[in-house]
Parts: sequence; C-alpha cells; structure tokens
Amino acid sequence: MKTLVDDRRLLLPVLLTAMAIAIGSVLIVLFGGDASGSATPAASSSPTIAAGGSTMIDITDFKYGPMRVTVKAGARVAWTNHDAAPHTATAAGAGGFDTGTLKKGDTKTVTLRKPGTYAYICAFHPFMKATVVVR
Repeated sequence: MKTLVDDRRLLLPVLLTAMAIAIGSVLIVLFGGDASGSATPAASSSPTIAAGGSTMIDITDFKYGPMRVTVKAGARVAWTNHDAAPHTATAAGAGGFDTGTLKKGDTKTVTLRKPGTYAYICAFHPFMKATVVVR
C-alpha cells in the first residue's frame, strides 16, 4: 500500500504548504491585524504628562499610545518601549525627529520646537503609525 510519504513528489509541496500556514499563523498572532493586513489601531487616549513636563507616549503591543498628541512648540515628548521587540519613533522631513532604537524599557525624549504635524513610524515596523501635532 502506497502512502503520501512514499510519493516523494508530493512530500515537498505538502511540507512547504504546512510551513507557510504555520508561519502565517504566527505572524497574525504576533502582529494582530485583520485579513486585510492592517494592524488594529491603539486606543485613543489623552497623553500622560510626566513629572518633568514631558508628554509620554507608550509603545505596547506594536502600537503607539496615544496615537495622536498635540503639544505646544518647545514641548518635550518621550517614548517608552514596553515591547520585547526594538522600536523607533521616526518622522522624516523638515523638523522631523528620530528616537533611535529603543529596546524594552528604554525611554527617549525629544524636544519639538517647530510647529507642524509630524506623522511618524517605527523604522523596524512601518505599519506602526502615529502623529504629533506641534502648535
């Protein structure tokens, strides 16, 4: 009696399909998101103001929280990474900023002096998006 394992021509496609399903499942669990591939947005909330006067933004579960903050020109904004994965907060263009790599537990503070709307992403995970508005 011939089995699937005996037919070596079928073994490789079956193994590759099983691996693709397993990898896809792990990615869905790690990054959340729906079938369209978009990540679930973080809940909107008011920013926390630290004792030193910085507006605090948490990075948790591959999301910035809050996703949108508004600050006055000259304000300090601090990002803290609570994930095991490294992250950044990177805004390109004039007046942009970059926290550099934040490992778990790291905090980086940036002073934003120029008014404008700054959309930023994580350089490692570009699906992570948020905005700082400087007035």
